[in-house]
Amino acid sequence: MSVVDEIKSRIDIVDFISSYVPLNKAGRNYKGLCPFHAEKTPSFIVFPDTQSWHCFGACSTGGDVFTFLMKRENLDFGEALRVLAQRAGVELEPMTPAKQAEQEREQTLYAINTAAAEYFHTLLLSSGEGERTRAYLEKRGVEPATWETFQIGYGLDDWHALENHLRAKGYRYEDMAELGLLIQREGGGYYDRFRGRLMFPIRDIKGRTIGFGGRVLDASEPKYMNSPQSPVFDKGSVLYGIDQARGPIRAANQAVIVEGYMDVVMAHQYEIRNVVASMGTALTESQLRTLARLTKRLALALDADAAGSQATLRGLETARATLERDVRPVPVGPGLIRFESTLKVDLDIVLLPEGKDPDEVIRESREAWAALLAKAVPLVDYYFRIVTAELDMDTAKGKSEAVERLKPILQEIGDSVQRRHYVQRLARLVHIDERDLAEILGVDTQRPQRSRTRRRRPQGDIPLPGRIDLATYEDYVLYLISKGPDLVPAVEQALEEAGLQSPRPEEFRDPRSRALLEYVWEPLQEGQPWEEVSASLPEEMGAYLAELDERLASLPPVPDEQFHREAVNALLRLRERRLKESLADLRFLCQDAEEQGDEAALTQYTDAIGTRAHELKAVHRAMSAKPKHEHPVLSL
Repeated sequence: MSVVDEIKSRIDIVDFISSYVPLNKAGRNYKGLCPFHAEKTPSFIVFPDTQSWHCFGACSTGGDVFTFLMKRENLDFGEALRVLAQRAGVELEPMTPAKQAEQEREQTLYAINTAAAEYFHTLLLSSGEGERTRAYLEKRGVEPATWETFQIGYGLDDWHALENHLRAKGYRYEDMAELGLLIQREGGGYYDRFRGRLMFPIRDIKGRTIGFGGRVLDASEPKYMNSPQSPVFDKGSVLYGIDQARGPIRAANQAVIVEGYMDVVMAHQYEIRNVVASMGTALTESQLRTLARLTKRLALALDADAAGSQATLRGLETARATLERDVRPVPVGPGLIRFESTLKVDLDIVLLPEGKDPDEVIRESREAWAALLAKAVPLVDYYFRIVTAELDMDTAKGKSEAVERLKPILQEIGDSVQRRHYVQRLARLVHIDERDLAEILGVDTQRPQRSRTRRRRPQGDIPLPGRIDLATYEDYVLYLISKGPDLVPAVEQALEEAGLQSPRPEEFRDPRSRALLEYVWEPLQEGQPWEEVSASLPEEMGAYLAELDERLASLPPVPDEQFHREAVNALLRLRERRLKESLADLRFLCQDAEEQGDEAALTQYTDAIGTRAHELKAVHRAMSAKPKHEHPVLSL
């Protein structure tokens, strides 16, 4: 039994999920409100018999105890493995001495930051010198309950106050200096970095204190001071307030990005909790990836001064380069296909009134803030505004430059109606015929024409090479990807042509397989070299990939022309298995709903049966498009 299987055998999924979600008995299963999207009618089902869960509502996803914890706590596989192993009392392989020492050192650094945050917070609440800071917060409208929520504090205007406090707890000078809490003098000795400042502890998505931001209360400079880079703090990776906003972002299905600490604090105080801050920096790749795991709708709030700044534009360029994309085939003529890359995340720009920050708008009126969000400008409209404001659109040079600047933006619009709208808009601006402009931009504004050429039928299902009784289909798919990573776009195209979605993680039973698929599929789809993708895998995933390679290394090599069909065959059978299991579960749920007289649930499950039956027919059509050969050597 593998470590993963042993952990799953020791943890009852109903008990585990019940610690997060109130569950009610529903026949032989359990039902509750889905924790991953807002709903009023329960559609989240936990199946004790199979130790699995599934949302039959908007999420339409499911999995096992690993999947639930990873999704709920935003953990990667390795982190979830350690949490569940500890809960199950399963001992993982011992760490190397070097890794153990590194982990212990990180824990010490977190503990020092936690102690510093508690000290600053106590000074704000009770010290005489903190009276001025308390008065400042009250003047800004920040309530004491909010001080507690964000653990806002105060740093004494003293050169050694924090140093003495932390030294009394036994912490080392070197560690405090590495965190940036102390600064070392050239001639020896240390002194406090944050003196006479309003203190904002900065926490990561797990709620660990990783750094600080300090604001002066007078006219001295710098106005804001942040912790320097350290083993636990990277300003470009963290978002202030993310620990408080993680759940609300999922619930609202939108993240609003502001600039400053106070903007976040006031938003949360006024129960607008899906707000985080980039802490005065342009958006970074790491910040965007964090948010994109929580929602596909982002809104960037910009004050009037920053709206056209180069830093802002660099941040938006980073966003466009970072955010998830769909790569889809578009027919452009008989036998010809072009692949288009389009953003999967909606990014809107919230333009603030001149001279006002988000916290000022929110304090004046929550309705005014809601109105600003409602009038948020889509990214494409924002680019139109910036580009046309900077260029002389009456000159040939200005028109040409406008087309060049907007070209990559328009190429990313996936919706054909929206794309045509913006091409028409640009055509009017530069006084060029729409069709000529579309050709210059390299985009299609017409309804795709079906090819009149008959598609060649495949010559038959390629039998899997040799005996691979050590592998399941999911093992084999991942093995093929590692040996021929360029097959990913081809597989995507084949599934798209069959009217089927990309591989879904829940189709893979093994949590390691699911996690590995999630790590490698999108980067390979976007064209990243396999060497880069595999090198960036977490240690646990790298070890699992090596295990797969070792187990399947004895297989005969697959000819290049067969890689595509091999992977598609295996994925279709995985999809078929998942759909059949889902239909069986739904039929049992219908029986339970009938017995309980729950008409609403019965309708929901009946509709879900229709949807999955339709998809199963599409899978069978794709499978029967060529002679079907069973692969008895593979166990499903």
